Amino acid sequence: MKSKFFRLGLPLLFSLALFFTGCANNKANVVATVNGKEITRQELDKRLNVAAKQFGMDLNSEANKEMKAQIEQGILDELIVQTLIVQEAEKQKLTPSKEEVDKEFNEIKASIGKEEDFKKALEEAKMTEQDVRDNIVLKNAYTKLYEKVTADTKKPTEEEITKFYNEHKDMEPIGTPERLEVKHMLFAIDSKQANAPKRTDKEALEAAKLALAEVTQKGRDFASVARELSDDLGTRENGGSYTIDKGTGTTDPDFEKAAVALKPGEITREPVKSAYGYHIIKLEKILPATQKSLDEVKDTIVAQLEGEAKQAKFSQYVEGLRKNAKVENKLAPKTGDSSKK
Repeated sequence: MKSKFFRLGLPLLFSLALFFTGCANNKANVVATVNGKEITRQELDKRLNVAAKQFGMDLNSEANKEMKAQIEQGILDELIVQTLIVQEAEKQKLTPSKEEVDKEFNEIKASIGKEEDFKKALEEAKMTEQDVRDNIVLKNAYTKLYEKVTADTKKPTEEEITKFYNEHKDMEPIGTPERLEVKHMLFAIDSKQANAPKRTDKEALEAAKLALAEVTQKGRDFASVARELSDDLGTRENGGSYTIDKGTGTTDPDFEKAAVALKPGEITREPVKSAYGYHIIKLEKILPATQKSLDEVKDTIVAQLEGEAKQAKFSQYVEGLRKNAKVENKLAPKTGDSSKK
């Protein structure tokens, strides 16, 4: 139920802000104003709680105090920008009609299923029906303003297309570098993960040696041992499977060096130390580099370059709205007057 609901775009709607939500507030609850429009502490906290849940973080702990302040300021800045966008869309009469909102709301509701399923999905997302309606307005206002502002964006030239192709030959979707498909187990040193053992360097090395013996001496299946013992929560459930893009610098260099030295089917003879701890690595297969022709990927390149150009133009437009607006951010660092006329 929850995954279906989220695929239908309600988190997107939610992420666009909840300015229309009615909140009993006073001046002490106002964290920012945008051309007189108030953004309340309740609105900000609602967004902050969603962010904390998404990242699985306790933002109220003392250890995360500084991070909380940074995330809070980032969310408030988004709310300010989104408010400016909605205000401009209203000024240009680009907000959807009640009939358009009703139609989209009913489509969302129907796609969920039964009435009780819809209510349950709202409860899981901590939203109300009015939140959904309000955010439909916001989403459509943003889309229509974006389309209007970027309508005359120029198409990329042949030279720009060719330049992009030549500079990204080993990157998807044009091509891929040589790849190593491996399985690995990690035995972390001083792990900060709540569900991982807290080991010293010596303890992590000893745990890695014991795991290595399980697969090399006792003959146990590597993936099974990884699911049972590995501290890498991102790969543990799939038996430690991991893909290395060779030579791209996206993998720990010591880990990559050890994997490259193996032949398919081989396992490292000793634990390999990386920045994260000790690993046992098994090379499964080597995938050769690939590259598509310019003709094969030209449409994709055009779409990407055009999208980047539109986004740059719209960002510049929004910056202009901000410069001409009266914005007061009450949570901004006290470096002077935070309002701007």
